[in-house]
Order: sequence, then C-alpha cells, then structure tokens
Amino acid sequence: MSKSESIFAEKEDGTKVNYYIFPEFEVHLNTIPAGTIQGWHTHSDIEEILLVNDGEIRVETIVDNKKTYKDCQKGELIRMNQSLHRILNLHNHEAAFSVFRFVPQGIDHREKIKNDKKSYTDDEVEAMLKRM
Repeated sequence: MSKSESIFAEKEDGTKVNYYIFPEFEVHLNTIPAGTIQGWHTHSDIEEILLVNDGEIRVETIVDNKKTYKDCQKGELIRMNQSLHRILNLHNHEAAFSVFRFVPQGIDHREKIKNDKKSYTDDEVEAMLKRM
C-alpha cells in the first residue's frame, strides 16, 4: 500500500501518523516530536506492538496498579498487552515508531508463520509466467 493510500492524521500533541488499515490488521507509522507526552490509553480487544524506527521513546505502563517504564532504542520491539500505557519522547529530537495492531484469536500460529514459505528457482518462475 502506498503512503498516498494511508490515512494521515496529526494529533493534538503534534504526533504525525499514517494509518495503513487492512481487514485483519493495521500498521501505523508515527513521528513523535521532541518533548511530547501522549495521553494514557488502553485497548480492550486489540493487541498492540511497537517497533522503534528512529530515536528513543519511553513507554510507561500500568499493570496491576504498578507503574513502570522502559526507555526503548531504535530496533526495539515492545508488546503492550492489555496495559494502560502512554508513549513519551523526552529528548530534543523527534522519534519514529511503527505500531502493529491486530485482534488476537488465541491460537498459536508460530509453526505456520515460521514454515510458510515456498521457494522457487528462476526457471520455475519463468515456466509459471509462460503458463499465464
């Protein structure tokens, strides 16, 4: 999906988001300005996973009435689970992160995900193209 097909929004806190929405999942790309503290929120049905693409963010969570935080660097993946959470950029430069959102079905698909790949040689691909 191209960027022009995404839904763009700029939040009140200045965070810029491109939403890529599909029938079974969503990906959104966020740019959070320096010094931004997003509001607390939670999700009841979706799973949310963050991947830091650039800079550093702080993820604050509250689980079982205990507030914790994690400072996350570029390349780190954070699973939000069902926590009450917010994202902060405490630095003097913007940060970017991707969010992957989906509705979990409670089924372990790890083996399918690891093994769902079929490889083809160049000759096989050429033969397929000739049949089309």
